[in-house]
Amino acid sequence: MSIRTAACCFMLAALFCDVAHCGAEIPTNMAGNVSCAGYLKARLEKKTLPFELWLSGYLTGLATYDKKINNVAKLEIANSETGTVLLESYCKRHPQESYQIAAREMARTVFYQPGR
Repeated sequence: MSIRTAACCFMLAALFCDVAHCGAEIPTNMAGNVSCAGYLKARLEKKTLPFELWLSGYLTGLATYDKKINNVAKLEIANSETGTVLLESYCKRHPQESYQIAAREMARTVFYQPGR
């Protein structure tokens, strides 16, 4: 096996290695793929920065395409303790779901529920 092939294999293994199995830090671009259980573990360890950064990018992307989400007051709610509580609540009920699914459900609640 060439050095280049070995390096490529190592990079792929690192890319698909999740926190529960490898104990590594979560790359920001992969935080959406981490399970809710992984997110809850990161919350306990106070290591949520990758999730916060991922969520910010996710909401920015949604706001680009949807005027209901391109709303400063509601974006502040989604990025506040309210959004965190909604994410944590969803993840506790659905630990096997991905953080991305939890973020989608939180966004639905914040942006599409009447009276918010």
